[in-house]
Amino acid sequence: MNTIKADVAVIGAGITGCAIARQLSKYRLSTLVIEKEADVGWGTTKVNTGLIHSGYAGEKGSLKLSLCHNGNMLFRKNAYELDIPIKNTGSLLNVFNQSQIKILEENLKQGKAHGLLGLEIISNKDGALKKLEPNISKNVIAGLYAGQACIISPYEAAIALYENAKKNSVRFMLASKVTSLKYEKSQKCFFINIQPTSSEHSIYGCEPGLVIAADYVVNAAGIYADEIAKMVGDLSFEIKAVKGQYYLLDSEAGELVKRPNMRISDPKTKKSKGMVVAPTTGNNIIIGSTYEDTDKNDFSTTKKALDEVKVKLGQMIENIPFNKTITIFAGLRAISNTGDFIIGQCQANKKFINAAGIQSPGLTCAFIISEIISDQLKEAGLKLEKNTKFIPERKRFPKLDKVNFKNNHELFARNSSYGEIICRCEKVSEAEIVNAIENGATTLDGVKFRTRAGMGRCQGGYCTLRVMKLLSKKLGIPIEKITKSGGDSYQAKIEMD
Repeated sequence: MNTIKADVAVIGAGITGCAIARQLSKYRLSTLVIEKEADVGWGTTKVNTGLIHSGYAGEKGSLKLSLCHNGNMLFRKNAYELDIPIKNTGSLLNVFNQSQIKILEENLKQGKAHGLLGLEIISNKDGALKKLEPNISKNVIAGLYAGQACIISPYEAAIALYENAKKNSVRFMLASKVTSLKYEKSQKCFFINIQPTSSEHSIYGCEPGLVIAADYVVNAAGIYADEIAKMVGDLSFEIKAVKGQYYLLDSEAGELVKRPNMRISDPKTKKSKGMVVAPTTGNNIIIGSTYEDTDKNDFSTTKKALDEVKVKLGQMIENIPFNKTITIFAGLRAISNTGDFIIGQCQANKKFINAAGIQSPGLTCAFIISEIISDQLKEAGLKLEKNTKFIPERKRFPKLDKVNFKNNHELFARNSSYGEIICRCEKVSEAEIVNAIENGATTLDGVKFRTRAGMGRCQGGYCTLRVMKLLSKKLGIPIEKITKSGGDSYQAKIEMD
């Protein structure tokens, strides 16, 4: 039996788990992150609107509300350090009748009480709202503008954290599923059994029968956090999966909206912040989503649900070019039965720390949650000595300029493989794809989320085989072993030229 020792084991490598890993790398610790998927950020993280909320919404007294605004500020700071793409767009929460104006007023008051700036209600009567958003519908009578809201790429944020944490000596065990977790009092240690989820486990470092021995465990397992907690006897909460379905429009949709526009949700249900039409940092338009109770393996899309999105958001934004849809997809939210974040030591064992029920505004709060978790670990007895060699910065690999091609001459002079275009839609070069593989991408989706190869109009029709060949060459595995997203998602049995 092969055993790996760690001071702290973090279970889950979504935005929360990766932020915690990076936070712990500031200290002289051996930190290990366990993730069942073949890459980081592949759960709830990769399937949301990428909105960094300003912090006016939430139930009074909830962690969601109390952490959100400071989370926004901390995210901005860390985005700069980690070179995470971020746009200061502001956001609008739109209403359709006079009775809903009261909700905007309550959110305005609540936001100002929490220190928000640039928060105001804008009426559509005098055309002020139309000036902000030319495609806003006449059905909208007013909107709450939040000037401190931003948009980011959530999966790029997780990748940035992953790269920086690895640079600071955090170890990641990807494609590795926790099968059991037990605390041995005599050894004062958790023993975590993990099994590979990929037959190509050699490229992920997880061997069958591998055991992690950790002094402390952080549970950031997303929709599976309750199942991980039960392994140590923590039955204090449950997580249910709630599905959201989305459209993604081609960049040709242009400036359909200039900022995230949210349709106010039904106040009787209090299920979510409402459907949204929003720009992305990749210049697409994302439109969604539904709110459907489901199981933890349901990523299906349905015509009925997507038609609901069309109708409801078509009432808020005019001229939505759904004919420019390049993909539809679904993601799952981790909804706790407490209705709030669950952060802190579990009663069964104070060395087991939960970071569970992290749904919206969980992305916004990723960095502030990571600081709370490190404080909780310290309170539980973990000695935190500063890592004097900690490197806070991380820089993105240079990408081709898609607009002014003359700016690419210097890149080509430095590396001639910038001249080999692998993805025509998104103008992604061989140099960028090779760098992505060298920095952790092992699948087509891993390359896609790092470089955007396959994210364009043809959705990989041109570049898929070219990317597969590069993956095969750099990873040293047969091309028929290349997967879309790990596991058994093999693409085809293809012989090399």
